[in-house]
Amino acid sequence: MTSVPSSPITHPSTSKNNDTYPTHHYHTPYHLHTTMPSIRSLAALILLGASHAFIVPSMPSPMTSSTALQMAGFGAAKGKDAGSKLPKLKAKAQWDRFADLKNCEKIAVGVRIKDSEEWMEVGRVKSEKDEFTEVAVARQRALIADHARRLYLVQIPPNAVLEWGYRLSEDGEWAVVDKTKGDDAPKGIEKKIGFEGKPDKNTGFYCYYHEGRIVDREEQGKGKKMPVV
Repeated sequence: MTSVPSSPITHPSTSKNNDTYPTHHYHTPYHLHTTMPSIRSLAALILLGASHAFIVPSMPSPMTSSTALQMAGFGAAKGKDAGSKLPKLKAKAQWDRFADLKNCEKIAVGVRIKDSEEWMEVGRVKSEKDEFTEVAVARQRALIADHARRLYLVQIPPNAVLEWGYRLSEDGEWAVVDKTKGDDAPKGIEKKIGFEGKPDKNTGFYCYYHEGRIVDREEQGKGKKMPVV
């Protein structure tokens, strides 16, 4: 195709001095009018594609990740007893506390094999103002069970399941104490209760000696207490 040369069209132009000068305008060839919009559209598409190549993909929201962790248990609120354990009691400390509660009632405690009717007396407990008898049994049950196995080697098999209780009256009536009774005890309750086991001459646990004999602490104030851990 032969290019058509553009022909100038002259229009008068007036200056400040009213002088007239020719002004030239050029007609754009026809084929340029038809192709320029297409070139502009193509350029716009190229730029649009290039811009998409540099868009960073969106990351998951931190809120979503946090929620997922909480649902899995990693960020959930902990319950009252979660991750916290009651302090382990020591025989010597609780024996000393038993002695310190001088004006409190001594309550006989014992164990029995589950589904059995026979109670075996193991020792005595005290509690501040006589208000925590069941807590004293439940909270010190490990000490009571350990001493029961010392006293009753034959009667209590190694794999026996034990129940704890305290004596209600001298006629042999006992009350069973559930071990959960100590779970909701006030903080520091271990300082308000005490346990003293029956003297065991074979091991020396809970034994007072006076002039070579095992004596009761209340009956013989001069008795020497054997060490208990």
